[in-house]
Amino acid sequence: MADTVNTIAPASKDENGRSSMAAVNTDPNQIEGESEAARIERLGRQRPEMLDSIWKEAGFVFSIAMSQLLTEYFVSGFTVIIPTLVRELDIPPASTTWPASAFSLVLSSFLLPFGRLADIYGGFYVYLAGCIWYCVWSLIAGFAQNELMLDFCRALQGLGPAAYLPASLTLLGAMYRPGPRKNLVFCIYGAMAPFGFFVGIFFAGVAAQYATWNYYFYIGAVLTFVTVCVAYFTIPNDTAEHKGNGVVQDWWGSLTTSAGLILLVFAITDSSHAPDGWATPYIYVTLILALMSLGAAVYVEGWVAEQPLLPFDVFRIPYMRPFILGLLFTYGTLGIFLLYATL
Repeated sequence: MADTVNTIAPASKDENGRSSMAAVNTDPNQIEGESEAARIERLGRQRPEMLDSIWKEAGFVFSIAMSQLLTEYFVSGFTVIIPTLVRELDIPPASTTWPASAFSLVLSSFLLPFGRLADIYGGFYVYLAGCIWYCVWSLIAGFAQNELMLDFCRALQGLGPAAYLPASLTLLGAMYRPGPRKNLVFCIYGAMAPFGFFVGIFFAGVAAQYATWNYYFYIGAVLTFVTVCVAYFTIPNDTAEHKGNGVVQDWWGSLTTSAGLILLVFAITDSSHAPDGWATPYIYVTLILALMSLGAAVYVEGWVAEQPLLPFDVFRIPYMRPFILGLLFTYGTLGIFLLYATL
């Protein structure tokens, strides 16, 4: 069905008396006699105009969906190679949780600030920058010689998905109209998470069994590099659309939220290995600072920031609070189980 309907205007005469026929283009989103529901259904099945070929759309969906796969790859597979890392890098038992925790800690702490950057500058550059950063530090992690270098690389790795995950949702949400095509693309996007979980475990097991643990990181870096190349040529640049949109960064909210989350997770994670547990001075001092920072974040987001990172209105959406609570218990327990079951 054509998107544009051309109608012929009635014959008219110019000032010299000559007859002329004028072609008039009607609204390309309207078809005569079409109901509103049918129009929405039809438009929802069409390929976006900015993706001018099926191959470009396939590349766009592939590169965006890979963001889910790559993130889960370095979450699930890393738990498989932890015993090998503990042995070869001589990591003490009290520190085995940090190589796994550093990645998720940084990712979760900087997700909201990078999401705001995608709102300000568009998802294209934020997505590419996040993937390139991820690729570089995944490669460097493969050359880690000790625990400190590995922890450092894993922490900096986390900045990559913190940038490209919110950017990927920005790009997907803006590219497709509501409808069957958008639903299908989001299904593919979501399905890549469990698939990436399996891919990470598979390659980690193969690397540990038949090569060295380094190849697990090298394979991840190669997959990320391929994603960067495809994304560069298939993702439309949306920077101009976001220019001058009036969105600003919430710097105080970013600072207090990120600092509070980092300090809180550090205190909880390290308390089980500290000399005196929760009674260890640096543990309870860190916990107090974390609670103060998070309290300041609540104040900033609720009463200070003009454009808060996390508006309180989001919690007034029906069923949002139990939904978030369910996610907390689901993903929180899953991460703990994966780590300690491996150890």
